[in-house]
Amino acid sequence: MSVVLNNIWLFRIIPRQNLRSVLEGGLYCKNAAREDNGYITIGSQEVITRRGSAEVKCFTGTFVNDYVPFYFSVRTPMMYNIITGHGVIPVPQENIIYLCFRLQDLVTSDFQWCYTDGNAASAITHFFTNLEEIESNLDWHSIRTTDFRDNNADGDEDRIRKKHSEFLVRNYVPSDKIRRIVVLNSKIEREVQELMKSLGVDIELIIDHKGRFYFL
Repeated sequence: MSVVLNNIWLFRIIPRQNLRSVLEGGLYCKNAAREDNGYITIGSQEVITRRGSAEVKCFTGTFVNDYVPFYFSVRTPMMYNIITGHGVIPVPQENIIYLCFRLQDLVTSDFQWCYTDGNAASAITHFFTNLEEIESNLDWHSIRTTDFRDNNADGDEDRIRKKHSEFLVRNYVPSDKIRRIVVLNSKIEREVQELMKSLGVDIELIIDHKGRFYFL
């Protein structure tokens, strides 16, 4: 499977209620988050806490929560857990928005970055800073497949960890790096359009009609 750097996208999901804050101020890592009483956190608090003590092995003395995380994949097991309420507080799928970034916009001298071959909080996950080996370092089949069950057709019992391969940027990513926003339906599209107009922001906005990003 050939991987072209210019074609690699990175994804981050946020509650729609957080979009104004992100468009106005960018994305902050957990440990640098601004005080914002209206900011909503989704996902497992246990996992978020565990990431606070998980060291980023290629940058000694830093931890996963010192970085803004992105996934290479969409329709992740984590998102499935969030919308079904499996082990976490459920969030309706239409209330989740995708922010889409190009890898090449973030692998610059403006940022300290690395990527992982699985969930960054897992003890067996490896960290990398070499883009020339990104094709061989990551399991792109696991990243791209929609079959992420433990008993998947490939018999890969490590599928879920690998599908959660991450790209990490230390501290902060400005909102002008967002290339696309993906939403579930026309109702949320109108809401986002109005918000962007009020902020003077122009970002490509897409409805996921084909179920590439959402579980339809």
